[in-house]
Amino acid sequence: MMTLRRAAAVLSAAVLASGLAMVAAPAQAAAPAGSKVTLIVQTLPAQVRLIPGEKIQIKLTTNRTTGYSWHASGGCCTANDKPIARISKGVYTAPDSTDGMVGVPGTTTWTVTAKRVGTTEIEIVTRPPGAQNTMQDETVGTLKLIVMKPQ
Repeated sequence: MMTLRRAAAVLSAAVLASGLAMVAAPAQAAAPAGSKVTLIVQTLPAQVRLIPGEKIQIKLTTNRTTGYSWHASGGCCTANDKPIARISKGVYTAPDSTDGMVGVPGTTTWTVTAKRVGTTEIEIVTRPPGAQNTMQDETVGTLKLIVMKPQ
């Protein structure tokens, strides 16, 4: 008979393996291009392969009550200065339940749309309250995005 601890370990390993398989899957195995999101990235650094038109979301735990803000940048450019990807403005979602606690973090979501073939990086940074320039930004993580030709 399997102990509860061993069962939890086996389940965790299976979930981790399926998550790694999803991140490593080539773009042609993903959902068709359009308004659907192909993949949700919740841990950085990461690498994703897409074809033009496919979308992914980057969802990270953020806490607006600290005064810090989170920003995404990158997605540039081909040899003739055309963007490889478009990044949406981050959308903050408060937690469903705080159980009466203040200062509970929520989630910020960015949608990244592959535009043209190439390789680029999307960087997520956090900015302290009152910062007037990017010199005080701190990198939270980076997503390497490889946009491939459709097969």
